[in-house]
Amino acid sequence: MITRIKNKIHALVFWQTRIGELFNKMYDLRLFYKYSFDKNHLKNQGRIEHYLTKQYHIIEKGLALPKPRPEFGKDVISNLVIKSTEYYHEYGKSKLIESISACLNEYLIFNKKNNIETNNKYYTNIKKFVTMVKPNKLGGTKIITKQDINKAIDFDFEVFLRTRTSIRDFSDKNVDINQLKEVINLAKLAPSVCNRQGWKAHVYNNSLLIKELLTLQNGNRGFTDSVNKLIIITGNTKAFTKLESNQIYIDGGIFSMNVLLSLHSAGLGAVALNTCLPYTIEKKVKKTGNIKDFEKLIMMIAVGEIKDNFKVAVSNRKHIDSIYKAHQ
Repeated sequence: MITRIKNKIHALVFWQTRIGELFNKMYDLRLFYKYSFDKNHLKNQGRIEHYLTKQYHIIEKGLALPKPRPEFGKDVISNLVIKSTEYYHEYGKSKLIESISACLNEYLIFNKKNNIETNNKYYTNIKKFVTMVKPNKLGGTKIITKQDINKAIDFDFEVFLRTRTSIRDFSDKNVDINQLKEVINLAKLAPSVCNRQGWKAHVYNNSLLIKELLTLQNGNRGFTDSVNKLIIITGNTKAFTKLESNQIYIDGGIFSMNVLLSLHSAGLGAVALNTCLPYTIEKKVKKTGNIKDFEKLIMMIAVGEIKDNFKVAVSNRKHIDSIYKAHQ
């Protein structure tokens, strides 16, 4: 009896009225406030790493400008050196710290080439850090040629995009989970705010667990049993800072699209399944799928091998004039 009453109240709040929207937003904001970072809220290694990534990427962007201003970003760099040094002494050497060192080293070289005097406290602190942490080749800038781009785009991209569809009729062949790892490795090249890459792909292989997770998402009826692998894309709230509570969904969405395109390029079938759920259901998905509290659900992606012949929805697109507006 009590369970029935709870279910009716839940249905009333989340499905029959719009009150549930308020509760969902409160849940989102609670997680964001609890886990997101700012310069005065860096008590966790993950928060510190995302903060440092944000800061050093500012320097990378400055170095990549057509005509960088000599000695740009002095306040940012001074703070970056202090925080990176603190991180190094607390957690030791890492690719992140080595990338920061590489970026700072390029900054030093850039200013020397511009005849900037570097025998002062500001540059001495930078040199000290670069000496302490050996730079890798993963920070700073790199050269790309137009020829490189032209070679990379020498295929029919329109056909590639037009043949990607939402597939809900998979074959019974098993998808190699190692192939999915390669797919995710390619998809991680998606752009993100300040290169923080605040996303994660949870890949599920166990058929019983997949079905249990899919029962919590009501957009897979009729093809649940044919789903061979399930990917749940999440956003990491620790990767974002103030005024970025919506950015978690933007970055997560871009990454998800890259995953779908990577699956298509691998010859695998997939369909995106939305996770627009009551926060109570989201918590159940997290618990069932062993997903951390600080992660926000972005979407599920059902994956399977493609049949020789199958039907898909036409999904006619809007006319270009309804979505395109040129401004003078």
